[in-house]
Amino acid sequence: SGKLLFAARVIPYRGSWLDIEFDAKDIVYARIDRRRKIPVTSLMFALGLDGEAILSTFYKKILYKRTKEGWRVPFDANRFRGYSTINDLIDADTGKVVLEAGKKLTVRGARQMQEKGLKALRLSDEELVGNYLAEDLVNPKTGEIHAEAGEEITDKSMKA
Repeated sequence: SGKLLFAARVIPYRGSWLDIEFDAKDIVYARIDRRRKIPVTSLMFALGLDGEAILSTFYKKILYKRTKEGWRVPFDANRFRGYSTINDLIDADTGKVVLEAGKKLTVRGARQMQEKGLKALRLSDEELVGNYLAEDLVNPKTGEIHAEAGEEITDKSMKA
């Protein structure tokens, strides 16, 4: 298909070889001594990392805060490059619509919004559904875990 596939090999002075490779779908695998392919996350779990540590290594966390009006998320112009809006983008501080639904946000437009003082956006519960948790969702009063890191946010987890 013409896609570049990357691989790395660790050859120790004594012991097993470790191969790390990407497949055509950009999934990372590990092989020990050129044997069976295993997902690299299995290797990381075996090395003592947990789901939160793996996610924080490969992904940038975005903090969403619950408010009376909905969810408040910091506005980062770089994150919204070429972003097509499904719902209106609303300034969390003023409540004004900064970009109407269905419009595409250009890099220049996002930078201009940031220069004009846009610091945070307001989102509804529906806009968070389909994203993934970077940390366990824990009830602060009881300590009960409602959803674990890496799980998809659903309508059910939003109500928890």
